[in-house]
Amino acid sequence: MALLRAFCVRAAAFFLVWWVLTEGDSSGLGAGAVIVLIVAWFSCTLYPPSSHALRPVGMLVFTGYFILRSVIAGLDVVRRLLSPSLPLNPGYLRVKTSLPEGGPRWLLANTLSLMPGTLSVRLQGTSLELHCLDLDLPIDQDVRAAERKVAGVFGLGEAGTEESAS
Repeated sequence: MALLRAFCVRAAAFFLVWWVLTEGDSSGLGAGAVIVLIVAWFSCTLYPPSSHALRPVGMLVFTGYFILRSVIAGLDVVRRLLSPSLPLNPGYLRVKTSLPEGGPRWLLANTLSLMPGTLSVRLQGTSLELHCLDLDLPIDQDVRAAERKVAGVFGLGEAGTEESAS
């Protein structure tokens, strides 16, 4: 039943996206409907529904956090570009997350790529590998903050991380 519900919700969402992209033109409705059904099927196959329900308040808080972190990361890149004398200490950082598998971990990995000078490289099990331009930055605090925001999106409560540099 959860799979059918997820399929219908996703098909409706994809149809809405298709409708916006075609500016409401109904001339390609047949082809659009077929494509929407195929994409919804692939979506449910590649990313099956989980028990992690999204929380509207958590999503709102996360959206604000996401926008703020995106702006900060962009400004940091500009600052580093315009001030090449800034010290760098690049390297990899491995982070363990307590977030459950699926959407929460995926969202965390993508969110961490928005931290200034940080890029998610690999997500494997509970371990997330990050490439950092400067290991001297307070990355551990940023990771914990991001994990808390992601946990709030899925109504998971407090989540903690452990880190190890490599």
